[in-house]
This record gives sequence, structure tokens and C-alpha cells, in this order.
Amino acid sequence: MKDEFLDLAKGLSEIMGYGQVKRVFPEAMADDERGWSGAELMRLKCVFADGRTDSFVCKYAERGERTVMRRLTSQRRGYTPLAYSDSYNTSEKAWFIMQDIRSCSPIPKNVSRWKEQVAEALADIHGDNMISPGDLPDLPLADSSYWEHIATEISIDHFERQCEQDNDFASEFAWMLPKLRRCAQRFARNMTELCREGVELTLTHGDLQDENGDHVRNFEGRPMIIDWGFARYAPIYIDLVDYFSIDETEPYLQRLRMRGFNIKDVDFKERYNMASLYPALIYMYPAIVHYMEGSQTRLRQILSFIDSSDR
Repeated sequence: MKDEFLDLAKGLSEIMGYGQVKRVFPEAMADDERGWSGAELMRLKCVFADGRTDSFVCKYAERGERTVMRRLTSQRRGYTPLAYSDSYNTSEKAWFIMQDIRSCSPIPKNVSRWKEQVAEALADIHGDNMISPGDLPDLPLADSSYWEHIATEISIDHFERQCEQDNDFASEFAWMLPKLRRCAQRFARNMTELCREGVELTLTHGDLQDENGDHVRNFEGRPMIIDWGFARYAPIYIDLVDYFSIDETEPYLQRLRMRGFNIKDVDFKERYNMASLYPALIYMYPAIVHYMEGSQTRLRQILSFIDSSDR
């Protein structure tokens, strides 16, 4: 095993108070741990000086994600994996190492209480980082080109390509293309305007699926939010609209207000509604893949939502 990974393990072990790392070697990762991003991941088994063993996870990532993980680790909220990198100065991709939280529990049966916990966790993370973009110089800003990318390349373009390549798909769904384009462009305009106005901008995860997803885990009885590769400096709302209904966001708002962030209910609701198309767009491609594999539910839910949004 390269010295690079041993050095990374030593750095994280120091942060976590685990003691001296003597050696490391790779362990297998399950296919379902790798997600849709295609990011290069590796699990390390670590042997400590006192004979104990534990595991960490290494990820080959852009500087933005490495910087985000350093910031979240320094804030010590306990809602994100602790992480370490010795390559913050390079703009190239590089390895960083983080706490392995694969041993997690199912979401509690009391889902409403669990969602309150997640809302409070998000409010703390957002509140800690609701700062000027200059304070997060390595975090990509969600500017107009980014929202256009969301509205086309990772969503509508995939749908249009599927219609071109699959006659059966086209015969059933091609009529939705004009609606998709209108809704996507409206979303991009709205998000661009919110960013230009500087409305509730913070460090966002950007890929928080609903409670059936894998990015919010129950780790030792508290929410643990993983995989920050889609992080952006963006409006708070994109982290809320898939995980919470508008009624479920009240604990989030209360937590922010306790910290002095006073967002009017009417403004919050309007901006939440503006952002509500976000999950339909960013999960369009996975929904198409699932549809072609025989599972139609997610795609039909997305298209139904877009259809109702265009009326």
C-alpha cells in the first residue's frame, strides 16, 4: 500500500483520536456503495499500534469536495463524516480520507421525528455556512451556467435522447418534451435570480434524496449526511424540496430562527415552490435508467409532477 494512504490514515486517526496507525490495506467495497457519480472509492482497513483495527474510506475527488469536507470536519457538528486531506492546494483531483459510516441503522419507524432531526441537522449546517461566497473560495458557485446545466445536460437532454433512440419510449412520453423544456427553463431563471439577489445562499449538499435514499443515514442514532460531491454555494431550498414537504420544513425554519436567520413564511414558501422542480431535473436520468430496467414508478412520478407544474 502506498505511503500516501498510510499518511492519510494517520491524519484522520489524529483527528478522530484513534491513536497511531501502523499499516493499512484495501478492503472490498460493495457495488451499491459507489452510487451514480462514478467516483473512485476505496475502503482501507487500518491496524493501530495497540492491535485494534478499523476502516476508513478514501475518495478521489475534486478540490471543491475536499475543501467542503475540511470545513465540515472543522465545524464538528457530527452530522457529516470526519475527513482529512493533505492536498488542499492542488486544483487537480486528489485522494482524501473519511470516517467509514457503513455500519448504520434503519431509519426509525417514527419517520416524522426522524425528519425533525434531519431538519435540525440541515439547519445547523446551513446556518454555519450562510456566509459570503468569498469565504468559501474553492466551493463552486451555482451561477447561471450551472442552472442551465441542470436544466439541460443532466435532465432534459437525457429525456430527449431517449425519445430519439427508443420509439416505444417516444410514443408514450414525447408529448411531454415541450412541458419539460418550459419547466426546466423557468426553474433555471428562478434559481439564477435567487443567486443574483443573494437569497439564503449557503453550502448545500445538492443531492439529498427523500428518506428512501442513501445520503442521509442513521448513524449511532443521529443523521449522518454523506457524499458531498455535488456541493455548491446555492440557495438553501435545493436541499429541502425532495426530503421534506413544505409542512415538514417548520422544524428547519424554527432552528434557523433560533440562530437569528429570520425568513418570512411567505418568502420561504414562494422560494421553496420555485426550487421544487430541482429533484425532478437532477433525478431524471436515474429515473430513465430505472424505467428501462422495468421500474416505472420514479419516472412517472417525475413526469406527473412536471405536468402539474406546467398548468
